[in-house]
Amino acid sequence: MEREITDTIRAVDEEEWNKVAGTHNVEQSYGWFKTVEGSCIRKMHYVFLRENGTLEAAACCYPSQEKMYVELPFLEVKAPLGISSAFFSKGPEQTDMLVKGLEEICRKEKVKGILILELKRGEYSAIRRQVKGFTDFQVNDDTYVDLNFTDFRDYLSSLSRKRRKSIKHTLNKARKKWEIKPVFTNEFSTWKEVAHRLQRYTCERHNDYKWLLTEQFYEALEKNMKETAELLLFFKDDVPILSVLSLNTPEISQYRFPGADPQYRDYQAYFLLYYEGIKRAIEKRKKRIYFGPTTYEFKEKIGCRKEELFGLVKMENPVLHLALKSYVKVLKLSGKKL
Repeated sequence: MEREITDTIRAVDEEEWNKVAGTHNVEQSYGWFKTVEGSCIRKMHYVFLRENGTLEAAACCYPSQEKMYVELPFLEVKAPLGISSAFFSKGPEQTDMLVKGLEEICRKEKVKGILILELKRGEYSAIRRQVKGFTDFQVNDDTYVDLNFTDFRDYLSSLSRKRRKSIKHTLNKARKKWEIKPVFTNEFSTWKEVAHRLQRYTCERHNDYKWLLTEQFYEALEKNMKETAELLLFFKDDVPILSVLSLNTPEISQYRFPGADPQYRDYQAYFLLYYEGIKRAIEKRKKRIYFGPTTYEFKEKIGCRKEELFGLVKMENPVLHLALKSYVKVLKLSGKKL
């Protein structure tokens, strides 16, 4: 089996990538990786394994500063800007060769270790048995709603009477009193400045710019993913007050990167993005909608469930790895996640 290390997804074609990564998750799609590369937000690296010229396994990674007790430079193995894995292996031999390729990139980038992230339980269980010297841990859960509903009214009927009444009140007030209008569009270049500005407000509020999408990102998105992505914008008196990006396969929607103008906080547009997102997904006959981690208490009230996600970490320095292993153990005992 031959190993190739490269800095672009274009080293393979879309058809062979889909055979390895699948087509059920937009964050793992060929178009998504091309979009992130085109935005230059992440410095991408790939490890490809071929058998007789056929792509059999792959991993995507990029250098990143992560806080593991202290902030250190790591090589993150995951879908860039996503909440999905990017380690595609069918067995122990492929896993070993991928890890060796990642270690080579580690040395090149002069980072302290490897983080394999956003593994669902099945992926985690398989990879954990195949790697050596890694410490496992749990990361924040993703959230989702299974959309086994005929329409939005049917969805509301699945909730408690109190929550159903609250949602109806919020939607009616937004439409009739505040005249807030939702608009779905895939004209990303047209709205790139607006979406970037609104998300920047949110990043400023949390003092975290790691996920901030640039205008260049939206240009790349329009070029590579116009048929699989949408921007949901909310307008008050023709002023855009909130935006969120949705990524879509025929069965799944993922809502990511919200941004809101703090001057319009009283209009509760943040809640509207969930309700309008669910309504849109049901209309499009999606089977599931994802809303990402955090704000679990609110999401549980609107019918969200949690999906566990896991990670594996290995430090290049044995002493640092032992210290990190102890830190992870303390987190586990206290019930905390990284």
